[in-house]
Amino acid sequence: MLQRALLLAFLAGIPVGAQSLPPETDRLVSTGRLWITVKYFHPYLAYRDLDWDQALVDALPKIRAAGTMAEYEAAVRSMMHCLEDSVSPAGTAGQRMWIHRGLPPEIGEPSGDFYSAFLYKPGSVIDEVNVPMGGFSVKVRLSEPATSAGIPAPRPARIYSDAYPSTELRILAAYKIWGVFHYFFAYRDLMDEDWDALLAQFLPRLIAAKDALEYNLSITEWVTHSADSLAVVEGETISHYFGEAPVGLRLRLIEKHVAITEVLDSDAVHAGVKAGDVVKKVDGELLIDRFKRLAQYVGASTLQRLAVDVTARILNGPEGSSASLTLEDYAGNRKEVTLKRGKRFTDLVGAEGPGEAVKLLRGGIGYADLRRLKRNQVDAMFETFRHAPAIVFDMRGVPADDSITVIAPRLTKEPDVPAAIVTGPIAVAPDLQRGSIANPSSSYFFLETIGNSEQWKYLGKTLMLVDERTIGAGEQAGLFLEAANKTEFIGSPTGGANSVLTNFTLPGGIAISLSGQDIRHVNGGKLQRLGLQPNVSVAPTLTGVRTGKDEVLEKALDYLLPKSPKAMPSKPKDISRPLIGL
Repeated sequence: MLQRALLLAFLAGIPVGAQSLPPETDRLVSTGRLWITVKYFHPYLAYRDLDWDQALVDALPKIRAAGTMAEYEAAVRSMMHCLEDSVSPAGTAGQRMWIHRGLPPEIGEPSGDFYSAFLYKPGSVIDEVNVPMGGFSVKVRLSEPATSAGIPAPRPARIYSDAYPSTELRILAAYKIWGVFHYFFAYRDLMDEDWDALLAQFLPRLIAAKDALEYNLSITEWVTHSADSLAVVEGETISHYFGEAPVGLRLRLIEKHVAITEVLDSDAVHAGVKAGDVVKKVDGELLIDRFKRLAQYVGASTLQRLAVDVTARILNGPEGSSASLTLEDYAGNRKEVTLKRGKRFTDLVGAEGPGEAVKLLRGGIGYADLRRLKRNQVDAMFETFRHAPAIVFDMRGVPADDSITVIAPRLTKEPDVPAAIVTGPIAVAPDLQRGSIANPSSSYFFLETIGNSEQWKYLGKTLMLVDERTIGAGEQAGLFLEAANKTEFIGSPTGGANSVLTNFTLPGGIAISLSGQDIRHVNGGKLQRLGLQPNVSVAPTLTGVRTGKDEVLEKALDYLLPKSPKAMPSKPKDISRPLIGL
């Protein structure tokens, strides 16, 4: 009798009584929490061939159309029947629970950083949780007998390629966005907003989306609320919106102006476009308006990184289309130019221009450009710098490879130097009340070290050039150098986004990446949403760009080779300022 009572409670929930029917959005939000709870915590989903997506799709029309509590409850019950669940007998040797060390990526190769497994525990008591549905609750199993057959097996992501999926699949997409970030986003504690409240805000927008573009833009805007530059929405529709082809110009936000820093297109050279020209309009649209329009769909950990990512898209358009630009030169004179967009410029705009990866500068100071330097060049670099009084590492961007892992160990005599604290979420149980326990959470923790080297060590002074283009692996390089020998940073604050990424897919041919690990300074100091802070602050000027002067590198050399004591600042300066003023 007890088993039968438990089974009925699981399937039917608490008796309805005379409660009033919740509004549709409330019903859908509750259904989303239930669906995600089963998706990531019911042990049957770890290994049984159950179509949990389809169960939701079939139940949603009835949940939305319900006119009474009985109809609503029956619709939810119909979804739960997919599990074919039954209560296990007592007296088993133990229980096992399905847990997740981060979110195993749905696209690409399996990751050793993120995986799912069974957690074994003694006792015969079944772990379960009540999911409140607004007037009744549904009991969900969280464990099963340890003697059960089957092991967790990664499954290929369910692909829904239709660019404009059905209403039910758009609701499923909303649930998945909410659930993945709720349980697996490493920096959820740094969000400015309540992620749970955003489900109720964006769910109606995804339902009401009238076409593929509106659906994609709603998702993209929602993901920006994670405040993570590494949380990126990808797909054909959103790629078309941002424009797949750039023009042959490299841009950067300098002194609150979007300025051309390098001309890569020979047609632009013939049209008189020069480094230092400022962009005022694109295709007749004021640049400030275009910037604001794009910015609402670009996630950013910091304002400085937002400038990078919006500026990278601001001239884009369809392949082969013409970009009509209004430019202003150093004297305030304006000119109109028309340039062809082309995917052939994509790699050129994103890559570094010509230059040497390793060279000696004035005073015999070594210069290594980590954006170009490859791992197999490191030994030769150190031989070149063997007698250099100091080394400047240029990390104003993304490193060419993992050369920092063999550079950092050669800057210290200490073994196994810790470089970063790494933590990540472990999803053990749903974020629901269970007895006296509310909001359960767990995480793993480890120290990442810079490694060791048997080679001779360089013990001179080192600097690293940084700015808003320094992000991810570039910031990781900064942590390694900081740990190795207290390398100082010259320039401006970095992008403030570093992690190991995971990903998931959504109906509509959409893929979303997100930060799966929280990476901090070895002393526990925050990096995400802050960035590496320079010991000596300096930013480029329009005058410097127009004259071809690298003002940040010059500042580093002046710092290393001071003409007078005044040239050596005693503490970092505050260079915070508004993002853009055009």
